[in-house]
Amino acid sequence: MTLAACVAALLVAPAAAQDRAAVFDALDTAVRTHFYDPHFGGRDWDAIGARYRDDMVQAGTDAEFRTLGQGMLGELGVSHVALHAPAQAGPTLGLAALTEDIDGSPVVIDIDPASAARAAGLRIGDRIVDAAAIRGPRDQPAALTVERCDGTQAQLAVPRESAYWPPRERTIGWSVLRRGDGRTVGYLRADRFGDDAAGLIDEAMATLGRTDGLIIDVRNNSGGNASALRLLAYFGTPGPGVALLSRPFLEGLQGPVRAQDLADIHRVAGAYTTEAVFAAVGEGDGAVMLMVEDIGAQRYAGPVVVLIGPETGSAAEGFAWGAREQSAAVLIGRPTAGALLSAERLDLPEGWAVTLPVHGTWGPDGRDYGDRPVPPHVVTVHTRETICRHDDVDLAAATGVLEAAWRGE
Repeated sequence: MTLAACVAALLVAPAAAQDRAAVFDALDTAVRTHFYDPHFGGRDWDAIGARYRDDMVQAGTDAEFRTLGQGMLGELGVSHVALHAPAQAGPTLGLAALTEDIDGSPVVIDIDPASAARAAGLRIGDRIVDAAAIRGPRDQPAALTVERCDGTQAQLAVPRESAYWPPRERTIGWSVLRRGDGRTVGYLRADRFGDDAAGLIDEAMATLGRTDGLIIDVRNNSGGNASALRLLAYFGTPGPGVALLSRPFLEGLQGPVRAQDLADIHRVAGAYTTEAVFAAVGEGDGAVMLMVEDIGAQRYAGPVVVLIGPETGSAAEGFAWGAREQSAAVLIGRPTAGALLSAERLDLPEGWAVTLPVHGTWGPDGRDYGDRPVPPHVVTVHTRETICRHDDVDLAAATGVLEAAWRGE
């Protein structure tokens, strides 16, 4: 190595370590300042940070730094935590398909309609023999061995792609079924509760409001914001809906949140955008009770069924909790993801960023809903056989519940 190269190496290494140290310190400060729980769920954040700091400061690559940082954040034991590397294409990618673990192996339950995976021969119902082969270098196809629904095996080279995010446009869709017995069933599918959701919900319910039964499908809803409460207003009990509490409020409590702690906090109705929700928390000095509006004659009068599942997450779980606890709706499916918190993305030095939960979520009775899966009233069982037959066991159960309600059972 030449003298110039040696000098350059000596200069670069300390500078890189210094940059890592600055990012680590900013990350540590962000957690201490913005993470909603001032007690860190009983965990010792000082000790956690001390265990990771040296390794992260000396990390040789962004990927190594991110892996370590994600591990450190993971010790908080909550959802909605992520360390984001400077804007650049990630080194690995998965498939444009959704899988579900059934009997210990991933089974394909959905494929993006525009994906190369479909063209490469991947099919709904395929069992992927080696789960580790799914994710890998972006520019290399995944070499998959799949077991078909008929029991035969196939070797596939499936291009790696990114799908399902951002969610498809017009995330609220609806239709009306006219049955042979003269009854009508409304079907509303909500894949995301975004800033446009409240208006779409009103538009949907203008059509569905006079049906004899309503099925609301949030099985693939990844979350969003409090616009979910607009949908709950059509069939839920008007009044307190869900409390969002952040560090400034929680630091003033002497113990766990109680119902009486929420009795006098700031109350807001109609906060149906992310900006409005954050503003409401600020106006309430770190606490707000988001209300379920009383919409009077627009309320839906028929029986309501809500379909939920393991892909139902975040704000969609808040909606599911409200439907379960504050309405007569029947929830059908399987427990939700257990990822209910309100998060914000915060900038760090050198192009890094971190996503942290900045608000916890409580019911009006003081019950902590944070990261608690919502249990259905009617549990359905998904098997590989039902997936291969393209049976929708949740919708079949929903029809049965509506028919029982019409019979007065």
